Amino acid sequence: MDEFTKQINLFGNFGKLVLKDNVLAILSDVDLSTVSSAIYNGGFKKVKAILNVQAPEEYSDRKLHVNPQKLILDSAKKLGLSEHFVGMVTAAAVEKFALVSKKDGDLAVSVTATAVDPEGVTCSHAESAGENIEVEEITGTINIMVVIDGNPTESCLVSTVLTATEAKTAALWELDIRSRYSGDVATGTITDAIIVAKTNRGAPIVYGGPASKLGQLVGFCTRKAVKEAVMKANKYLPH
Repeated sequence: MDEFTKQINLFGNFGKLVLKDNVLAILSDVDLSTVSSAIYNGGFKKVKAILNVQAPEEYSDRKLHVNPQKLILDSAKKLGLSEHFVGMVTAAAVEKFALVSKKDGDLAVSVTATAVDPEGVTCSHAESAGENIEVEEITGTINIMVVIDGNPTESCLVSTVLTATEAKTAALWELDIRSRYSGDVATGTITDAIIVAKTNRGAPIVYGGPASKLGQLVGFCTRKAVKEAVMKANKYLPH
C-alpha cells in the first residue's frame, strides 16, 4: 500500500499532489520558484515542496497563531521534509481539497484549494476588503496553491497572484458569500493565503493578467477550484 492516502500526478509530469494525514502537499522533481504569503518561507523562495497543513483539533486559535511554524515543521517530517519547502496552515479538512488543472499548448496550470472552518461553516469569517473589521477569534480560511509548468518572469509571477485573487473573489461572488462584518459580498476571508510556483521550464512569459494566456489558465483553474472547495466542504448553503 502506498505511504500516501492519495497521490495525483500533476500536468507536466514534474511532480505530484499528495495527501498524508494532516498534510496536503505538492512534491516536485524540479526546483520551483515561488512567491507567497505563506507563514513559513513566504516571499520569493526556491523550493522542492509546497505544504498546506491542517491544524489538529487540539490546537487552540491562540496556540496556533503563537507558533504556527512548529506545526508546519512537525507536519513536514511526515513527508520526510526538513528543508526546501514553503508552508501554510489551515483549519480546513485538507482531504476535502479541490484540484483543477488546464493546459494550453506547452503551458499548464494546476490549482489546489481548501476552504472551511472548524465548525464546517465555510468562510464564517468572510470579509469585504476595506471595511471595518474587529476580530475576537480567527476561524475560516481559503488556501490556494497555484503551480505553473512554465517560466513567467518574477513580475509576471506577482501578476498571477493578482489574477488568482480576483478569481477567488469571483467564486465567492458567484456563491453569494457575504461578509460577517457588513453583509457586503465577500472578497475573501481574514486569513486567506496563497502560494504561486513555477517550474522555470520553457521560454520566459511576461504577462499574467486576466486577458493573457497564462492569466486565463490561472483564473479559470482558481475560480473553479475555490468554488469546488467551498461547496465540497460546506454543509450549509453558501450564503
